[in-house]
Amino acid sequence: MGGGVGLLAFMKERLMSPAHVIDIKGIRELKELKYTSGIGLSIGACVTLAEVAQSDAVRQHYTALQEAVSRAADPMIRGRATLVGNLCEAIPWVDSPPALIALGGVVRVNGPRGEREVDLGNFIKGPVDIELQPDELVTHLVLSESPPSRRSTFQKFSAGSEFSVASVAASVVLGRRREVRLVYGGVSSTPLRSLEAEKVVAEGEVSEAMIQKAAHVASRSVQCVSDVLASADYRRHLVQVLTTKALKRVFER
Repeated sequence: MGGGVGLLAFMKERLMSPAHVIDIKGIRELKELKYTSGIGLSIGACVTLAEVAQSDAVRQHYTALQEAVSRAADPMIRGRATLVGNLCEAIPWVDSPPALIALGGVVRVNGPRGEREVDLGNFIKGPVDIELQPDELVTHLVLSESPPSRRSTFQKFSAGSEFSVASVAASVVLGRRREVRLVYGGVSSTPLRSLEAEKVVAEGEVSEAMIQKAAHVASRSVQCVSDVLASADYRRHLVQVLTTKALKRVFER
C-alpha cells in the first residue's frame, strides 16, 4: 500500500482480499521525486499526484503529465493517491497513463529475480491487468530527458464526472522530422495510440488543414467502445474535438 486509494476501494468491493497489507510509505527511496539534467525524471512509488503536480521540473519539462495529474479527481485524493498506484490500477478512465505513455519512459520493477524495466506503452495489458508478477513491486517511473523542442499537453472531457469519457495526451518534438505521440484514454479498455494520425502530424506542414486532417484520421482509427458513460460514436466525436484542441495548443494556433 502506497496511498491506498485504489487498494482500499478494491477491498471494499470485495475485488481483492489480501491476507496481509504492507505499508511501504516508510521506504525513503520510494518517496523520491528527482529530476537530473541530461538523464530525466525518476518518480518513486510513494510520490503522490499532488507532489507531481507541484513539481517545478514536471511543470517545465513534462507538461502533459503536470496537466493530467493536476486535474485528476479532487485535491483530497491527489494528496493521498500515488502516481505509481494510479498507473497500476489500470482503470481505463484514469488520466495519468496516456500522459506517461506519450512522454515515453519505463516502469522499474523489482522482485526476487532482480530488477527489470518495462516500457510504459507495454505495461497496461487490460483493465486492472498489468505486466507485473504477484511477487514483484513497481519501485519507480522513469521518464527520459525531455528534448528542449518538445511540446506536450493533456486534454480531457469528463462531463462533470471524475471519470474521463475521453482524453488525449499529445507530445510533439519539433524539428526537421517531428516525433509525434497521440495517446487516447477513456475510450477503450487500454490507452491507445493513433499511429495514422501521428503520421499526419509528423509529415504535414503545420496548418489548420493539417490539424483538422489529423483529428479526423484519429477519430476514424481509434477503436472506441460503448459503456454506461458514452457511446462509441460519441467517443469518436470527442476524439476529433480533443485532438484538434491538443494540436492547436501544441502548435499555438
